[in-house]
Amino acid sequence: GIVLLILAFMLVIRVADPWPTQVLRLKSFDFMQTRAEKVNAEDVIIVDIDEQSVEKYGQWPFDRKDLASIVDRLRANGAGIIVIPALFSEPDRARGDDDFAKKLRNNGVVIAQQVTNQNKKPDAVRRGVAKIGEDPKPHLYRWQGALAPIGKLANSADGVGVIAAAPEPDGVVRRMPMLVTIGDSEEIYPSLVLEALRVSTGDPSYQVKTSEAGVEAVRVPQYGAVTTDQTGSVWLSWNYNTPRVSIMGDLKKVKDKVVVLGLTIEGVGGVIATPTGSAYAHDMQANAIQTVVDK
Repeated sequence: GIVLLILAFMLVIRVADPWPTQVLRLKSFDFMQTRAEKVNAEDVIIVDIDEQSVEKYGQWPFDRKDLASIVDRLRANGAGIIVIPALFSEPDRARGDDDFAKKLRNNGVVIAQQVTNQNKKPDAVRRGVAKIGEDPKPHLYRWQGALAPIGKLANSADGVGVIAAAPEPDGVVRRMPMLVTIGDSEEIYPSLVLEALRVSTGDPSYQVKTSEAGVEAVRVPQYGAVTTDQTGSVWLSWNYNTPRVSIMGDLKKVKDKVVVLGLTIEGVGGVIATPTGSAYAHDMQANAIQTVVDK
């Protein structure tokens, strides 16, 4: 009888999955991440827009003519795909959007759109997704709205992907959704990471495989399947030593690498909590790209 009571109690806990159980499970994941052996990230490099760059370009946000010149410098040094996890949802105050758009066009650049629950404008940039099996939308994370790039930039960039992290009870970033839904739209929107993979292969769309239990995998046809959890999210590996360089430094190291360009300017660069400590928000994108490439 005692054994049956224990089994019944454990079954109730498993089905209910209360907050303390979720946190305990997540903290176990964190412990494994802190104990994991460090490995070098071979495919990705972080390029920081740092305090040195402010001396040259002025306060952030930089004029988009200056961003165009930064893309030029990265391309001149042989960068692979250039990922810019920054929002361009308003026109440039210095009227540099035309210059920036020219540098984005057919140049291997992926820019961002931000999901939000602060508004209900599902104006995100769409990409085609082929569905295999069940409808994935009921299983994906959903946000009320999105902040998309202005049309001139969205139509010029080779890729536009969503910035989002899977919500966790304690606010630590451990997973990243590869696909999300927004508002009441029937569309599915890819992450910035998935867009970087798609652009690197030249594929026009994605595939998502779903069963009754949830999403099983997403796939860029020329790249291969990426296994996900039931929400379409990938658990990130936080044990990478990812090389990084200042945008004002020697950029020869970017050759043939996926470049993630992000902010470390004091008071501007966003910081997130990870299983191994705090990190810049664009570090998450770099980490996620290498995690997916290594899967």
